Amino acid sequence: MVIAASIPENAVYELTPVDGNPSSRANLQFVLFFQTNGNKRSAASQSMRDAYYQVLSHYPILYGQLERKVDEQLGNTKVQVSVSQETHSTCMPSYTEFDVDELVSDIQEANYNWATWPQPLLSICPVRRPSTDQKPDDPLAQCVVTWHADGMGLLISVDHSIADGVGIDILLSQWAGATRAALSSNNTEPKTLELPVDFDHASLYKELCREKPQKDWFVEYVDSVDLDQAPTEIGAIMDSDTRSPASVELALRAHVHSLRILPAALHKLYADMHSTATTRHVPVIRLVYALMWQCFAEAASLDAQPNVPCFLNIIHSARKLVNRPHYIGNAVCPMYMRQTTAQLRTASTRQLAQTIGDNMHAISGPHWLATLLMLQDSERYAKFLTVFANPHAKQLTVSNISRLRFFSVDFGWGAPIHATVYPMLIPGFATWLPLCASGGLHILWNMPDSVAERLKNDPRFTRYIEFLF
Repeated sequence: MVIAASIPENAVYELTPVDGNPSSRANLQFVLFFQTNGNKRSAASQSMRDAYYQVLSHYPILYGQLERKVDEQLGNTKVQVSVSQETHSTCMPSYTEFDVDELVSDIQEANYNWATWPQPLLSICPVRRPSTDQKPDDPLAQCVVTWHADGMGLLISVDHSIADGVGIDILLSQWAGATRAALSSNNTEPKTLELPVDFDHASLYKELCREKPQKDWFVEYVDSVDLDQAPTEIGAIMDSDTRSPASVELALRAHVHSLRILPAALHKLYADMHSTATTRHVPVIRLVYALMWQCFAEAASLDAQPNVPCFLNIIHSARKLVNRPHYIGNAVCPMYMRQTTAQLRTASTRQLAQTIGDNMHAISGPHWLATLLMLQDSERYAKFLTVFANPHAKQLTVSNISRLRFFSVDFGWGAPIHATVYPMLIPGFATWLPLCASGGLHILWNMPDSVAERLKNDPRFTRYIEFLF
């Protein structure tokens, strides 16, 4: 059964410059594996498919076609999603199923991720195909379900221009709830869900612009950038890049490194940084932030002058700040910090972690609003991308996926036993998520190979964090 979406004829959803930036030229993919002991397939297969389309029918933008048009006057790309009866039939979200020989228990033990994925599984994952006339041919939402002798694998993929991790988290939770309801009910018809629909980016930003942003040092820093003197782009994704999205994706994916912090190493890090009774308590995750920033900045700046600025960007959800917790789009709250290379070398890891915590607590609506609205300006956004989103940038960006519900989502047979996420392809971007089995952290980190080699030879770093290959 496929439940049709109620779609306004010729609806157009305007996306913001942030949603349309070139770094969004990827499908954001999450993969979860569940252990079901093979006894749930007959009932679950149809219920999951029905619930998938039931939930997605409340989000008509996912039945549209993404269009990118270059604004000749502003020099940037305008992105919109067009929805019509024609796109509803040709761009319907896909749902496919495959039988796979590999056991879910083996996948859990091997801790597969995007760098070590076995070819039989990788070959069935959705990938973006070449597009024509700036219109991708793929559906904006795709799902692959793999059935194993002892369980089930689930890959959900949504165009990153449409949704970020928080948005996909909402879709997954709603889908799981609808599936559980169908499996536990004698009624074969899926229950009607009352779901929020909030894809109108134009009205969101119009509403935000009525508020008073607070201009801070980050906005002022971007404003001070001279594009003629800014670092030259080498390999970063820009509007001027003539390569296909697939080619850019493959080139940048080659620099994603896989790392791991085991529980014993987390305990060791915490103990080393709290060796005296008078030491101020610092959560271990902030110690990880500080250690990564210090070591990464030094590895990327060995030949730099002492006053070179290094940046830390910690990504948080901004839904609560804009009072729209069900907004399914890209609206993150960046917390930026700036230190010079000299400051990072002289500060202790614990002191730096304390400073990070103080700045995290200082995040407010006006500060976030200033940064977000700044990035809507095409000239400012060009400065931001040129300075920060390129391999020469001395910036570490971290996104803690473990704050989301991917690791507890329940379709009717408990939480997943293994999960992984497609890494962001921006240089310096690190995504980490918990290792379901051990409780440690798994890190997917995009960095130049030269920086990775220096980190591998830094005893401060390798005392706690290990490269998997």
